Amino acid sequence: MKRWLYAAAASAALIGTGLVHGLWTERFSPADDTRRAAERLTTVPARVGEWEGTDIQPGPPVPGVAGSLQRSYFNRRLGATVVIALVTGRPGPVATHTPEACYGASGYRVGERRAVPLDTNGRPAQFWTSVATKSSVTEETRLRLYWAWNGGEGWTASADARMEFPRFRYPVLHKLYVLRDLSGSGEAADQSKADEACEAFLKELLPKLDEALFRPAG
Repeated sequence: MKRWLYAAAASAALIGTGLVHGLWTERFSPADDTRRAAERLTTVPARVGEWEGTDIQPGPPVPGVAGSLQRSYFNRRLGATVVIALVTGRPGPVATHTPEACYGASGYRVGERRAVPLDTNGRPAQFWTSVATKSSVTEETRLRLYWAWNGGEGWTASADARMEFPRFRYPVLHKLYVLRDLSGSGEAADQSKADEACEAFLKELLPKLDEALFRPAG
């Protein structure tokens, strides 16, 4: 009899844990705030100054991530292409996936990162930047990466996003990647040129992005 009671209690605990986890990660149904945040991704403009965007099919959904946008932008005058990946959702899942985790799982080695301050229309922002490298017998792929998080108070190069953006203060968190391929020859392989292109794009993008993601509803 006691063994039956212990088994029943254990089963109830597992079911309860599963329900709590399902509600926490919104596996059963997305909350209104993350759903609205995901809907706002569709308002991010495909044209940003001289940059023309083309949507990229996103990868499989990630638990806790309510929405994502992947898009390449091309500047004809500069002859430069950058790619963005923007995700929104609960702070835990959005904060966890850093380049070291995401690109490391794909075989890239992410180099030392440094913080880059940007001024966009008088509103300061700070991004991490690094170079991710993947080598094979026949080729080497190198990517210039920029990334930051935003819980509604500006884009931040957080040293520990999980601690800096607790859910009770930031129910919704956004993360933005901007990358440029450094592989091959020519201007794209010049790191300084890649930095200039990415930072010029970010200065154009961020005011538009803030308007799309954070403007008051009405």
